[in-house]
Amino acid sequence: MKDWRVPVLTYHGLHAPGWDYHENDHVALEQDLGLIDELGFKVVPLSVLVNHLFCREDARLESGKFVAISFDDGSDFDYQDFSHPDWGYLKSFRNLLANWPQLGWDGCAPRGTSFVIASPAARSELDQTCIAGKDQWRDTWWREAAEDGLLEIANHSWDHTHRSLKSLVVGPEHRGTFRLIRTMKDADKEILQAEKMIREKTGGQSVPLFAYPYGELSDYLTDEYFPSRTDWFMAAFTTAGEPVTRESERWKLPRFVCGDHWRTADELRQILE
Repeated sequence: MKDWRVPVLTYHGLHAPGWDYHENDHVALEQDLGLIDELGFKVVPLSVLVNHLFCREDARLESGKFVAISFDDGSDFDYQDFSHPDWGYLKSFRNLLANWPQLGWDGCAPRGTSFVIASPAARSELDQTCIAGKDQWRDTWWREAAEDGLLEIANHSWDHTHRSLKSLVVGPEHRGTFRLIRTMKDADKEILQAEKMIREKTGGQSVPLFAYPYGELSDYLTDEYFPSRTDWFMAAFTTAGEPVTRESERWKLPRFVCGDHWRTADELRQILE
């Protein structure tokens, strides 16, 4: 199709400071799935989208309206329901997807992709500094999720170069940004090391996709590093706020982020239409 385009929507399980749509990505996803259905879209997994984009593997994706869904950071809230101390019971992203048994591109339940932070030490520290410190940023569910089929597990770096961590695997000068990952040594620490651990934890059932922390990338990563690591990775995603098209670059595939690129269901409708 000449105008073939697939918006990739991104949500954060930790974003739930309130109960309104713009304050809570779980509330937003629940409403958005209804809008996706109303507008006649089907949800395609990122791995299937990327395979088709670069290999033309499935003719069913050549016509129709499709959207993909991803989740960043990989807290337990992607997979398990939880009780928020202020806002009460919230459904996990996985269980919200399960409520739409025929919204997937293949006539089954829609599948999303969880981009997870690999480092156990980083997740443990972030659990204390970013959320309630109740051990809710684990990897115990990754393999089960991959086998369950509603969530793909993919790579969101070793430690996200997160600004709240006391130490980073690549050194303090990288804190709070991923743009400075410009050598193979640093990239292997943040990306390849994470990929190996994620594959081990999922029993080899993760998908070979990467999402840049903060959506930030460097020319080194897109032009040199990832092209040299095609035995490990299939594609990488930014947060550029555009749909994936035939012209999208393999190591710069764009995504829309809930709260940044849309804050209401009407704004998402405009993106989809």
